[in-house]
Amino acid sequence: MSVQGSAQTTQTLPPIPPNAHRVVLMRHGESEFNNANIFTGWCDVALTQRGVVEAVEAGQVFSSHELTFRKCYSSLLTRSIVTAHRSLEAAGVSYTPIEYDWRLNERHYGALQGLSKERTAVRLGRERVMKWRRSYEARPPVMTAEHPHYDIINNDARYRHLAGDIPLGESLEDCQERVVRAWQSIVEDVSVCTSPTDSEYSLVVAHANTLRALVMHLDDIPGNEIESLNIPTAIPFYYDIDKQTGKVVSDSHDRPVGADTIGLGLFRGIYISDERKKRSFLERRRAANDPWLWALHDHQVAESMLVKDQGEEEFADGEGLAGLEEEAKHNTQVFSSTLKKDDQYNQEGYRTR
Repeated sequence: MSVQGSAQTTQTLPPIPPNAHRVVLMRHGESEFNNANIFTGWCDVALTQRGVVEAVEAGQVFSSHELTFRKCYSSLLTRSIVTAHRSLEAAGVSYTPIEYDWRLNERHYGALQGLSKERTAVRLGRERVMKWRRSYEARPPVMTAEHPHYDIINNDARYRHLAGDIPLGESLEDCQERVVRAWQSIVEDVSVCTSPTDSEYSLVVAHANTLRALVMHLDDIPGNEIESLNIPTAIPFYYDIDKQTGKVVSDSHDRPVGADTIGLGLFRGIYISDERKKRSFLERRRAANDPWLWALHDHQVAESMLVKDQGEEEFADGEGLAGLEEEAKHNTQVFSSTLKKDDQYNQEGYRTR
């Protein structure tokens, strides 16, 4: 039985507790694969026009609270990087130093990358696919050399320093191991923040699963309960952490009377909003809770929706996904503008054709 919490939104930010640092976490804006409901993982897709607007809206909220950041931490994926730049620019703090870390990259979805979530569920059974998507320990079939993303990722200069250690598929548990290491590095960085002129805020821009894994770590959420936590695009939320231990300062998360209860549950993070953006943010959070966009709960899965279970062993080496490389290649070419060299962007980040 899941322990349900209520998601907060605040318009007047409370003071930061003594010896604490406020870390704002945010998922990137809507990407091209998000919009097309395709497994993304490490595929380096761009933001949609709506995703750019979402990033700008987040920055406008930062500006409305007059937030500045000591540093911003981002994954190495374009959708996260552009979201970071756009939000900081909109906040009027584009000078914020940005540190990039591959360990904040999205969970690697293995052989599923580039495939339609819906079509894959129909082929292999919703129960199996939802287990790959939402559970803590289930690992999807690994990516093979035949996959169209294999060479793209393994030959990417961004990952040259990994020297062959690039994952070929991860469970949320696998993803969490590297994300927690990245978090520990951030805490170490924050702990040396002693200058009175340094901002008491830091910003982390990452991905749905890396943030799920991090929130799970910060709030000690059991593995069998993390499936209920969904992270919407480009809505910032924060934790106050002890500068030395990195632990959440829980007394700063007392819920005010009338706190907003629409949303993700399960965690103590506090959403940052304002009156102008509150409706947009609430609609986005409702969309994140749409089971078709994330995962169906067990009680919502009807027998008629399931393909007969074919047994775990039959899929141990990706059987059932064989021959789908062409679909992944097609979806990547059609929906991923960052991989099409002839696409041009204007200075506002929108495609010109």
